[in-house]
Amino acid sequence: MKIYLAAIATLLSCVAHGKVYYSEKVKTTDLGKTFNLNTHTVGQPCLQGDVQYHSNLSGSLNYFQRVDETLIRRRTFGEVHGGINLFIIAGSVSTSMTHRNATDSLSLTSQLHLKFDEGYSTLEDRDLVNGVNIGDCGHSFVYQVNYGRDLFVNTRLHFKTVEDYKRFVIKIKIRLLFFKKTITKVKEIEKYAESAVFSVDVNSNGPLPEKLQKQLNERPTYCRGSNISPCLETLHELVSYSFDNNGLVKDLATLDKVPRSFVVKGFQDSGHYGAQDWVATSNREEDETTWRKADSHYGQAVRELERAKAFLTVATEDEQAQAQLRYDQALIKLADAQALKSRCFEKPWLSECTSL
Repeated sequence: MKIYLAAIATLLSCVAHGKVYYSEKVKTTDLGKTFNLNTHTVGQPCLQGDVQYHSNLSGSLNYFQRVDETLIRRRTFGEVHGGINLFIIAGSVSTSMTHRNATDSLSLTSQLHLKFDEGYSTLEDRDLVNGVNIGDCGHSFVYQVNYGRDLFVNTRLHFKTVEDYKRFVIKIKIRLLFFKKTITKVKEIEKYAESAVFSVDVNSNGPLPEKLQKQLNERPTYCRGSNISPCLETLHELVSYSFDNNGLVKDLATLDKVPRSFVVKGFQDSGHYGAQDWVATSNREEDETTWRKADSHYGQAVRELERAKAFLTVATEDEQAQAQLRYDQALIKLADAQALKSRCFEKPWLSECTSL
């Protein structure tokens, strides 16, 4: 709890000195570049200075069941107050991760979330870039980049129908990730999950350690619901590795830091006058509603593809053709949802967006 509170305190201290945006797209090399508050885009370099890294390392561990994308987003990125449209500027990695970790009425998910805060870099002793007219730099610049890595270890049961899902939930009252592995309990689950697919996966906003990826490549990660034991063995290996002092945390320390969010300041807050001292932002409440609906629609397509992949992976020869068809249809649906999301973020007033 102390670690978690320390992380929140760090976030709030950032908010006090500038507006926080959540995205892995902005890197340390973007410090000093302009930031458009309306389009949420990084522009030309206007300020230069000394990049200073501040070591502020902490970590936390949580266990979740049946979480929606809003809770995943808040837990992962720290969206603790209004006015931050993080999914608008979040890159494809964090956006996909958010939706893959959420659950719906056709899946049952349990997950471990390991969250690591890895410090931050700021731009100090700032001067104008040679030859730049600050009057052309707009209002704001990227002042700080915060680093952090999120890793989710997930178990899922994918169901074909809502009726199959409800039947399982009524009969089996269990925490899938950490149940006591007895023959009786496994057989009970397999009895009511025979038409489902059991899967184990790990996803993150950054590259996985080589040892962890090797475990996933070499062990079963998709199992028919009628025979989940091979995937349970994979899960127990992953959990053991995650909690081993010489395992996950040690291996993560050797990887590059992953940008999680960044802080924007006004040029005048930095003592550089001559830039715009005020800018009107165009985000309206109805646009916010449309953006969230478009993002949610995209998220459903992400999970539908994951479900189709699960059934295709374990398909028998007789099931192969139908499973492949559903997977191909899910791919098309995801591409359409991604395109619609892009259009709605750019032009939320379109009828196809307001009718979502």
